Amino acid sequence: MAFIEKKVLQYHSHPYFAGPSLEVNTMKEFLKYTFATILGLFVSFLFLGLLLFFSVMSLIGSAGNKTVTVKDNSVLELNLDYDIQERTNEDFAALFDTDGDGSVLGLDQILLSINHAKSDPKIKGIYLKTNISGTGYASILEIRNALKDFKSAGKFIYTAAPYYDEKNYYLACVADSVFIEKTGNVLFNGLTANIMFFKGALDKLGVEMQYVKVGAYKGAIEAFTRTELSDENRTQINEYLSDLYKSVLVGIGESRKIDTAVLANAFNNFTIQSPQQAVQFGLIDRMVYEDEIENTIQRKLKIKDKDINFIKASAYASNISSDSKAKDQIAIVYAVGEIIDGEGNQSTIGSESMVKALRKAREDKNVKAIVLRVNSPGGSSMASDIIAREIALCKGKKPVVVSMGDIAASGGYYISALADSIIALPNTITGSIGVFGLFPNMHELLTNKMGLTFESVKTGKYSDFGRVDQPLSETDRFYLQSMVNRIYEDFTNVVEKGRSLDSAHVESIAQGRVWTATQARTNGLIDSYGGINDAIKIAAYLAKIKSYTTVDFPKIENPFSQFLKTGSNTLMEKKMAADLGVMYTYYKAMQNCFNAQGFQSRLPFQITIQ
Repeated sequence: MAFIEKKVLQYHSHPYFAGPSLEVNTMKEFLKYTFATILGLFVSFLFLGLLLFFSVMSLIGSAGNKTVTVKDNSVLELNLDYDIQERTNEDFAALFDTDGDGSVLGLDQILLSINHAKSDPKIKGIYLKTNISGTGYASILEIRNALKDFKSAGKFIYTAAPYYDEKNYYLACVADSVFIEKTGNVLFNGLTANIMFFKGALDKLGVEMQYVKVGAYKGAIEAFTRTELSDENRTQINEYLSDLYKSVLVGIGESRKIDTAVLANAFNNFTIQSPQQAVQFGLIDRMVYEDEIENTIQRKLKIKDKDINFIKASAYASNISSDSKAKDQIAIVYAVGEIIDGEGNQSTIGSESMVKALRKAREDKNVKAIVLRVNSPGGSSMASDIIAREIALCKGKKPVVVSMGDIAASGGYYISALADSIIALPNTITGSIGVFGLFPNMHELLTNKMGLTFESVKTGKYSDFGRVDQPLSETDRFYLQSMVNRIYEDFTNVVEKGRSLDSAHVESIAQGRVWTATQARTNGLIDSYGGINDAIKIAAYLAKIKSYTTVDFPKIENPFSQFLKTGSNTLMEKKMAADLGVMYTYYKAMQNCFNAQGFQSRLPFQITIQ
């Protein structure tokens, strides 16, 4: 062996081989160490990735299992400074916030925490911080009613905010004392409905939105075909806005013991323009700093030189568990967002995912009744019809009660109509029984502005139907109108059957007209007023059960799974929203505009009530 090694060394030491052999060896060594480095980095990254994955999963688990100790003389801290959604959803980024629990409370757990705190002897009151802007009025009313019920147990509510307008104050005024920060501001000047029109922008782009519709009041198409409201649309918006405004004034007047007419006069004439004037008028009790509010709470609790035991509502809600051992269940099926064909997600109602959820609830022997929580402006007519059929199948086996949220209109009403009972808050927006179809003609944009030309080879006279580079022909329009007429007939038939109404009456309240729930009850479109908890009680009554638990459908995915599916898109949306500020609303509106095609049963696209 030594002899062979010696010969090899002699061989490579020869002058002829010395140079090249060193280069070859150097290259081999380089490749070897490079490969080893890459392999090491790969293994390290793999290890770190697995470590991060299991750490995140552990964090998710621990976030959901975090417990809090509720001491005597505790105060529930309810911070509502965000747009409240129907359901509590864990946020992936929030899981890394050591001060939080990874949850943004939805309406479901806000109501749960308030209702549970009412009977919790250790919770003496609620400190409400409110700065609501995008939350709907029906959701606010549902929280407001829960807070009023909380006070009926002899417990206190104090509220504070840096800013009050009618919407924010409508919730805040239910408190025993309403405070405003020293540098805060108020804006009490009535409500307004702002409608965005796209026609001018589409004209500049060279896009014509062609349409077919049924219903004189189907205002959704006006955003694409007009630059101002039609008389019919202006009438319906004015009516439900006035109805909503009246309910807000009555609520504020009752809470603050101020005559509604006096209140309306002050708001209509913009009399109250500063916090000082709001204090003089009786709307606000004091202008304070944070520490002064805490001193007030300490005096209320009769504690001195002790820190107040504030319990955040998110932590408190996660601590609440059902003690009921009842086998019977009531399924709460959430239908939230725009109605679309196919699979939905956290913010849309997909026909496939909704049918799966309803079918699962229908076939579960432990589920004795179904509450369908609807908060939707509508959407796809076909998807709405598929979901409505599934509701009919459920109704054949067990009671189905619809609980309407902020909006349950057009397609949102379509999927509701066949239920055994429909309840809503007085300021829920509903109705809009009508159908329309939008079809863009992009000839001007594609040909005259972009220089594109098109030619088709076809087997029949009408084989090129649906081209976006040319306007609809009279035959095309006749075909599309006949389709939309059939969809409208299906819609009205569902309403007639579900609500036991004659066709003439349905036609008189349909036509795409939007109603508040107050008007809808008079018209026979809903049965009674109430929130989701009232709907659950009605469902239990219809199912003839007294002891039960509730179960939610569809299940919300854990935040890590959500992030893997839509993480980059969600982060991008949040970044755009932060960068664009108020302009983000208009960006989203334009995005919706260009997605608006085909047959739909939905509300006008962009109505903002302020």
